[in-house]
Amino acid sequence: MNIREWNPAEGQAYQGDVSIVPVPAGVVIATTDEIRPVNGRIIVQAGEMTGHHHAIALADPRAKNFRREGAAASPDLRKKLSGGGKAQTGTARLYRDATAADAMVRQGILDRSDLVTGFLVVEGGPVVLRHEEHDGIRIPEGRYCIGRQVESVGAEERAVQD
Repeated sequence: MNIREWNPAEGQAYQGDVSIVPVPAGVVIATTDEIRPVNGRIIVQAGEMTGHHHAIALADPRAKNFRREGAAASPDLRKKLSGGGKAQTGTARLYRDATAADAMVRQGILDRSDLVTGFLVVEGGPVVLRHEEHDGIRIPEGRYCIGRQVESVGAEERAVQD
């Protein structure tokens, strides 16, 4: 799969059922409820249909947000997940924060807060969001709202499942 370069100044990005929306400077993200990494990966959205996850492989197991749960990934798997040899220089953390989601709705950035799954904070350089069925997205340093997408058929609405 390819890796798409993304410029947040041009708007939001999508990967399957996941949306990535830049968070403006005025929105405070609480860092008290972290969604911890699993086996060196931040699972941004779990795959309901295929078991494939939208995930960010953390580049350095010495990074303070790297947490081993279960067996460590092999060096070949870590290379594959982090971009196939191209260095991933950043690290990331993912937080739950309903107050920040509500603030983005009040500012008109989001239509609703119930589809927000977390807030991603990327520091120290870009990271790559990967999924087995989609191109990767290189996400630059910054703060992002991660959400689910919905689809409507007449009066019926349902979350998109990947």
